[in-house]
Amino acid sequence: MRKIYRVREGASANVHAELAEHPELLRELLFARGITDRENARRFLSPSYEGDSHNPFLLPDMDTAALRVRRAAHANELVCVWSDYDCDGVPGGVMLSEFLREIGCRVRHYIPHRHEEGYGLNADGLRELAREGVTLVITVDLGISEVEHALLARELGLDLIITDHHLPPPSLPEALAVLDPHRTDSPYPYRDLCGAGVAWKLVQAVLARERFGLPEGREKWFLDLVGLATLADMVPLTGENRMLASYGLIVLRLARRPGLRALLSLLRIDPRSLTEDDVTFMISPRINAASRMDHPETAARLLATHSAEEGAEFARTLNRINDERKGLVASTVKEARHRLREDASLAGDGPIVMGSPKWRPGVLGLVANALRESEGRPVFLWGREGGESLKGSCRSDDVNVVELMRAAGDVLLQFGGHEFSGGFTVADERVHELLPRLASAYERLRTGAPPVRDIALDRELALADAERTLSHLQGLTPFGEGNKKPLFLFPGVSVSRIRTFGKNGDHLELILSKNEAEISGVSFFSTPDSFEKPPQEGARADVVAHLERDFRGRARLRVVDVI
Repeated sequence: MRKIYRVREGASANVHAELAEHPELLRELLFARGITDRENARRFLSPSYEGDSHNPFLLPDMDTAALRVRRAAHANELVCVWSDYDCDGVPGGVMLSEFLREIGCRVRHYIPHRHEEGYGLNADGLRELAREGVTLVITVDLGISEVEHALLARELGLDLIITDHHLPPPSLPEALAVLDPHRTDSPYPYRDLCGAGVAWKLVQAVLARERFGLPEGREKWFLDLVGLATLADMVPLTGENRMLASYGLIVLRLARRPGLRALLSLLRIDPRSLTEDDVTFMISPRINAASRMDHPETAARLLATHSAEEGAEFARTLNRINDERKGLVASTVKEARHRLREDASLAGDGPIVMGSPKWRPGVLGLVANALRESEGRPVFLWGREGGESLKGSCRSDDVNVVELMRAAGDVLLQFGGHEFSGGFTVADERVHELLPRLASAYERLRTGAPPVRDIALDRELALADAERTLSHLQGLTPFGEGNKKPLFLFPGVSVSRIRTFGKNGDHLELILSKNEAEISGVSFFSTPDSFEKPPQEGARADVVAHLERDFRGRARLRVVDVI
């Protein structure tokens, strides 16, 4: 995909006057985020628990849900928290389970096995819970589309409270309560909460009705798990999410959970300086690896344990599982690239569609993403993990994959996802139809012109200003979806030295200099050929990069491109 870089237009004089209390660079970066007045700048730069946390009872059915939880607590009922198996559902499920135990419920945390049970509720699991004596099931990060299973829960005598953040179907499940900010009848002012965030609103609501002897502010201590989920699930870090992520990082830095403390120690991360990048790139992949490779209960137990010894054991296990996951992804990427070179039917500029019964569906999203980045084409990969159907993942840069799968007709048993990432299920006997169907649909949907990616740069910057700029950026953190890291252009810098590093030499470091200023620039899983213009020692280049601190606390560039 061809990239065009453009430096953003600067803020007007009126905006600069309105934001005059802030440094000039910060004014420009606030303007780039649509913030043009003093009050919105204050709220963005200083998230407030009281000001940014909305009334939970604005969510439809919340009063019903809170009253039912109170009744369960007073009767010491056996309650099941049924959560998704990813790094939104697992922390959210642990958080809600802890809270319910504290107010007097007996709790079973049920996490379905990704490969044996699949996503969401299932009939066997609900029947098992009914036999165990469960009377109330509360979902976390799932359930909004579970129309049939909601009816089964009712037949089994299980009250069902759904907490979810996915888009609802035309008809809601017939549950006791359905908590989802995306409901069309919802007056809740913020729609982008993650699954754990919605579950936390239930905690807020219950405590608003009765404290159960818990001290004021107890709900804030759960924000380490809610913040972890908010950062991991890549929801927009705006409004209430920005508050949840900010306060979540504050609690995470206290390292109160023995399992997380052990994992951070293993990863050589000082909890006191934990960043959103540490959560996104170090912690959440290990939480997710549990369900991709083994069973998500390992991750849940790491987050929930009160034992330092158990925490250390779970941390080592998760790290080992993640290493296995990385090895499996690397070998699958290698096999897929070999097939790309050898199979003429996969040539051209259409979608890449391939699979193998030996490929594990749980890692195919990561493999598809690697191929998308290197090939610049939509990627659809399938594999098998038990059952009669094949499951796959897809990624794209230029075409909405959900629309693409819908345009492919009835070849898929199930599909869904977001604009540029999704999943699907296909029957064995029809998998050979996937490539021609998707290729034809892709031709109809794309514009026909070579895809161009227009990338906005926040401003030009001198190497000598890197350290000062980093101090100004601190107020904009945490960065993530809806609040991207500022991207700068460093023009006409000299490439003094190029070296690879890492166990397998997979990463690249460029030593850059200009006007007596020198700084390191790194790019992970890159070679000089990864960039628009391969850098050469002794030559000048324009470098596109983010600013960050290295492990010693010094400013460095995270190189995105050399042009």
